Amino acid sequence: MITLEAVESFFPPRVVTVEERAAQLELNPAQTHAFRRIHELERMHYDPELDLYDLVLPPAQKTLAQTDPRSVRYVLYAHAIHGANGAAPDTAQQIKERLGLDHATAFSLTQQNYAIPLSAIDVAGALLAADGDPDARVLLVTGEKPDPRIAKQINTVMLADGAASCLVALDGEGAQVRSFATRTRGAYYDGLRGTPEQFREAAQMRPKVLREIMDEAVESAGCTLADIQFIIPPNQGRPFWNGTLDGEDLLAKCFFDNNARYSHCLAPDVLINYVTIREEGRFEPGRPSMFLATGLGWTFSAMVFVPPSVTGGSRRWL
Repeated sequence: MITLEAVESFFPPRVVTVEERAAQLELNPAQTHAFRRIHELERMHYDPELDLYDLVLPPAQKTLAQTDPRSVRYVLYAHAIHGANGAAPDTAQQIKERLGLDHATAFSLTQQNYAIPLSAIDVAGALLAADGDPDARVLLVTGEKPDPRIAKQINTVMLADGAASCLVALDGEGAQVRSFATRTRGAYYDGLRGTPEQFREAAQMRPKVLREIMDEAVESAGCTLADIQFIIPPNQGRPFWNGTLDGEDLLAKCFFDNNARYSHCLAPDVLINYVTIREEGRFEPGRPSMFLATGLGWTFSAMVFVPPSVTGGSRRWL
């Protein structure tokens, strides 16, 4: 069973308000008002002087401090945007070397936008299963610097700085991954460059496909949506999920608290939100929760997991 260990997040110290970030992006007053009033954004961490490695290395270092670095067989850098600001073809190799993990194999995954961390966890589990060493680990690193050109094109969230990292193991002491369901609708591969008609079609298709993978994920995990404690999506704003997470029963499970605190940090969002819930002591040990993510292109993914108990291991959920 895939387990998530030592999940950590990081933000640069500099905090800006919605209005300050809007001014940096040269947005007009109406756009700024919409971000605060409609999308409920308040503040975020953003430092233009910070480079990519300053962002992604701190949570990775915190993660490594909780294990024997020699157990890390793979370093997997998962980022949302192909050609992300500051990311180069050798970024994964650079991360590996700067962390002193020269013995590990390093590579990157992208092309699924905000859903990429869930696919990365699944890939990490497959690598470990094929490797055969029960003590081997994959270090998953997420985070990227938002490209101003892309940031100006998104009208539902503001892109901010944040990173997260975790160790992926098999049958470890962390959160147990019980299922993974995913769909890709490649007809919409153009993403932000799509036509207005494609955006309308995708908006109509999105709620149905999301609900399908949610149902598939809980069925594979041997539970129901009623059993799920938290639904943890990326910080894309509450209105984005209209039509999918409608109804008081589902809305009550959704973790939206970090929208106002951190805005949208792209790929790291779901792991950042996991860390927040854990640090606030809100997970019920042994009760399943769900990561739910979408990525322009479009990819839809849901992953059911059971958080660890206070003592570290996960109690068997029945």
